[in-house]
Amino acid sequence: YYHWVREQVAANRPWDQTARDLLTAQGATLENGAANFYVLHQDPRELAETVSVAFLGLSINCARCHNHPLERWTNDEYFGFANLVSRVRLKNAPGDGNFLVFAAREGDLVQPLRGRPQPPRPLDGPALPLDSPEDRRTALADWATSPDNPYFTRVIANRIWANFMGVGVVEPVDDLRLTNPPSNPKLLNALADHLRENRYDVKALMRTILQLSLIHI
Repeated sequence: YYHWVREQVAANRPWDQTARDLLTAQGATLENGAANFYVLHQDPRELAETVSVAFLGLSINCARCHNHPLERWTNDEYFGFANLVSRVRLKNAPGDGNFLVFAAREGDLVQPLRGRPQPPRPLDGPALPLDSPEDRRTALADWATSPDNPYFTRVIANRIWANFMGVGVVEPVDDLRLTNPPSNPKLLNALADHLRENRYDVKALMRTILQLSLIHI
């Protein structure tokens, strides 16, 4: 996993492509380093919460038991989102610490409050049919990495800014909820626009941030 991530950075893979590879990863973990992302959690609820924080900068864990008190996400939306990863499966593969990651064709996460599963859907995207046999993670990746998804672009731009400046435009950097607005909305929007217009070239954004810092020294 470590070497896979380093290879993506060294090759300057566009961030949206790297994220897509992680979200849709499958196969043996010793052969496809990205598949190790799914070794982190076996519970789809914990996996969905990690996906939300890692790729969207949104903490949705409060909605696991009730509607989120600080955001608009409901308990129904939480379980619909978690159902996108409810069919991810792991089984042992030959080799020490090797697992085979794959998507099953059935299996849903039951929402305790309603006693039935929610149709799988991104947080503010269209729902998928419950009986569809497709790998739901494809729809998740399509929605998450879309240029129209403001969370995806803003969170990585904010993290890169924080890496060089010591503090994010939004703090904490993994908390982009509506009730935690950026200290400089125009700056965050400009950083996100730059990243999007340059097709998620992370090094180009780093270069621009460093040039800006030199101007103000």
